[in-house]
This record gives sequence, structure tokens and C-alpha cells, in this order.
Amino acid sequence: MKNKILIFLVAANLGTATVCAAPGAWTDDNQFSLSTGFDYRSGKYGTTRTTDMLSIPVAEEYETGPWMFKVTVPYTRISGTGGTAPGIGLIGADGAARDTQPGLGGTVAAASYNIYSGRASTLGIDLTGKVKLNTANLGLGTGQNDYAAQADAYQSFNNFTALGSLGYKVLGNPSGISMNKALYGSFGGSYQLDDTIQGGVDLSLSQSPTTAGEGYGELSAYVSRKINKNFRAKGYVLKGLSNGSPDSSLGAQIYYGF
Repeated sequence: MKNKILIFLVAANLGTATVCAAPGAWTDDNQFSLSTGFDYRSGKYGTTRTTDMLSIPVAEEYETGPWMFKVTVPYTRISGTGGTAPGIGLIGADGAARDTQPGLGGTVAAASYNIYSGRASTLGIDLTGKVKLNTANLGLGTGQNDYAAQADAYQSFNNFTALGSLGYKVLGNPSGISMNKALYGSFGGSYQLDDTIQGGVDLSLSQSPTTAGEGYGELSAYVSRKINKNFRAKGYVLKGLSNGSPDSSLGAQIYYGF
């Protein structure tokens, strides 16, 4: 799957369409890869109090031909307003402030298929299905399984690559709360500075999955560096543009292929 678009999901949340890498940026013949890092985000989500979320995901990825399979298991810590869930925002009434809740977050399993690769890898389209399993500790998720389907496309113009995603997510209904099905998507671009350094920006938008919250709008920027044949690293910052998003976020990831 050398010609696929490489997608890095901020905090490994289901339905997050942040596209942060260009096709062909990493073309080593590595079939397996492991990654970890952190994502820290802070925001009020339309309430009067700030909620802080820290995610430390560990992910394993396997590629074979046009297929890519990925499983992400995050450690999550949330402190702040009750009724706020990772990757969703406010899902119920503004609850009382709570103590910090650490533990296992929802496990995300994804499968992608590269349905088209154009001449010289300048155009490509991927289809992805994702499932977030109800593995989160009490207070760190909705207690339900969630599902999403997503299409990603890229078009390269020399060192610049235009990127876009469009997806649809179906969230499970927590007790007493009705979740909405929601469209989400993103568009942006990346620039290959040299053989090892790449940077880009991305705008992500989504309908609100709840009646209590708002849809999210997020603007992110990243820099990625290939350290050697096996290692690469990435850092990013994010600015929320709506009450459905955190006010700000930052994170870093490191990848090892073998």
C-alpha cells in the first residue's frame, strides 16, 4: 500500500478526519509499525468550566498490498466538567466538576483499502471503516460501541499535496441520551520540504452528534520528520473554532516500522 494516503488521527478518536501527511512521504518497505505519543486538549465545550483531556495512544499497524489494518488502545485522563466525552464534547447537561478520571479509553479498530492510485502516485483514493469498542473505564467514554465510514483522497502537485476526507459516523446511545448520526470531513494541504521533513495544515468540520453540544470545527498544523529508515516523529498544534471543539490542543507522535 505504498501509494496510499497516510492518515494520522489526532487522539485516535472515531470520526476525527484530520489528514496530516502526504502520499509517498514514507516509502520504506515496512509492513508492521508501532506508534505512541500524547494528545493534550483543553476547552469549555460551551460550559462555564474547563475540561482537560490527555490521551496516550499505543497503536499497531499492518499493511499488505492495498490494505491497511490498525488498532489503537489509548490511556486516557479526563478532569473537569461532567457530561463531556473524548472525541465528542458535551453529551449531556453541564455536570458538577469532578476529580481526575484516569484509565483505559475506547479501543479503535480500522481497516483501509486503496481503491485507486493514479499515474506516478499523484492521485489516490482510500476507503476506511472504523469501530470504537466499548473498552473505556467508567467515566471515560459513552459506554457504547461507535462506527464510522470514511473516504480519503489526495492529489499531488510536485512537492505540494492537496488532501480531503468525508465520513459518516453512527454513535451508540448512552443511557438516557439519544445520539445523532453525523457527517464529518476535512480538507488541507501538505508540503514536502526535503526528503525528511514535511509540514501541513488542515481544517476539520463535523455535525454535532448530540442535542446538547455543537458540531466541531478545528484548524491544525503539523511538522513531521523522518529520523531514519525505521523511525519518524510528528508534532502538531490545534485550535478549536466552535464550542464542540477544545479551545486548543497539542501533541506529538513517534513511529517505528519493521
